[in-house]
Formats: sequence, structure tokens, C-alpha cells
Amino acid sequence: MLTVKQKQDYNENLKEFKAYQDDLKKDVSLYKVQMKKNKASEPYYQIAIIMHSIRFINTCILINELSVAKLEIKSETYLNLGRKEIYSVLSSLEKVVGNDYDGGLGDNKEALAAIALIPPLQRLNLLKNLKDIIDKMVEAYGSSSKWKWSWPEIHFKFAVVAKNFFDFRAYERESDLSSDNYYVYREHYELIIELCNFAAQEYRSKFDLSTTDTNDLRKSVAMLDLIRKIYQITGDTDDLEKTKNLIDSLNMKIESLEEEKKKDKKKKK
Repeated sequence: MLTVKQKQDYNENLKEFKAYQDDLKKDVSLYKVQMKKNKASEPYYQIAIIMHSIRFINTCILINELSVAKLEIKSETYLNLGRKEIYSVLSSLEKVVGNDYDGGLGDNKEALAAIALIPPLQRLNLLKNLKDIIDKMVEAYGSSSKWKWSWPEIHFKFAVVAKNFFDFRAYERESDLSSDNYYVYREHYELIIELCNFAAQEYRSKFDLSTTDTNDLRKSVAMLDLIRKIYQITGDTDDLEKTKNLIDSLNMKIESLEEEKKKDKKKKK
């Protein structure tokens, strides 16, 4: 049984968190007004909105942790607010760098030029912060959540924007240890590979444990194919061959399953 003191403590702390979130919302509203007035700076305003949204989501996670600690129950209300805001962040990121995942790795040239004032380290830190809150949100919901199979889509979208935020030309130019940005580019590169691999695995798990829908396997292949393109330009031949083999294996599985479905339909006619 919860005491009156426990409930009072929770409500007092909640007031502080809500006041902070209200301040964030006010800032975002101002950014949106300014963004309409200055279209040339829109990508920068979008980045500012994204950073505020990340803080908002993190506060939702903290409120849930407070609820668990003080009331011994999850705050589904704030978890859902945070989860929905993740989609908003990804949508804003797509507005900045696009959501293309099957084009060339240099197709983001114009998008990156529009945010040239944001240095590589700041771009990387934004993505790392977003990864951290997504991981925390997934953990907060737990493995038995009804939203369990919505996470692969989020991981897919995140992997794509992480790739589109990366300057592959600059990475090749500054592949020398003496370059100021060498370690930043390298970490961003490794993050993209990690996110793509994870999204691919998430869709395979969704297929195996939930849907048996070949579209989920196709999403997995799309992520692996993105990794393949990256390995081709970076010359990582060992991992390139492994990735190609996995893509071939999944494509064969998709083809086999779809052939079986066609046969079943014919039998039913």
C-alpha cells in the first residue's frame, strides 16, 4: 500500500518535470514560427527542434523511472508520449537529410551542404543521444510490451537517417590518423554499421517470432544491402563477402516462401 507521503513526493517531482517539458514545448513553438519566416535556415531549426525533442523524451523516461520508484508502477502515459515523440524526431531528421536507403551513398551531398555549419562531432553526438533514449525506451517498455514489434520500424528509420547524416566523401578524404575528424568519422561509420545490422536482425526476429511476412525479410535485406554498399566503397572485403552471402540466403528464403504461397493459392482454387 502506497503512503500519502509517497504520492506527495511523486506529484511534487512530477510538477518539476512537467514544467521543464512545458518550457521545451514553448521553445519548439518559437522555432517553428521562426522556421516559417526563414526557409533557408530550416534545417538548423529542425536540428534545434530535434535536440529539444530528445530532451523531452528523456524526461518522459525519467518520469517513468520516478513512477516505478515512488508508485511501483510504470507510467504508460509518459512512455507513450515519449514513444510517439521518437517518431516525430525521426520525421524531423528525414526532413533534414531524407529517408532514402537504396540510392547512392553520395546522394545526400546537398542535404549535408545545407547543414554545413554543424560539425561532424555534433552530428555524431546527436545520433548517439538518440540511440541512447531509444534503447532506454525499449528497456522501459520491456520485452512483453504490446509495442514490441513496432521497434524494428524505428530501428530501420534510425539506421537510414544515421547513414544519410554521414559524409562518405569526407570519410574517405580524412581516413588518415592525422586528420582532426578521423576518430569522429570512424565512430559514426561504425555506428551506421551497428544500427543497420541491428535493424536487419530485428526484422528477422519479427518474421520468425511474429509475422512470417516476407516483407519483414525484405526490410532485413534492405538493411544488409545498405551495409554491402558501404563495404564496397570502403574496401572491407571480408565483411563484404559475408554480407553478400547473407543477402543471397535471405533472398532465396523469400523466393522459396513466396513460391509456396503461390502453390497454396492454386490448390485452393
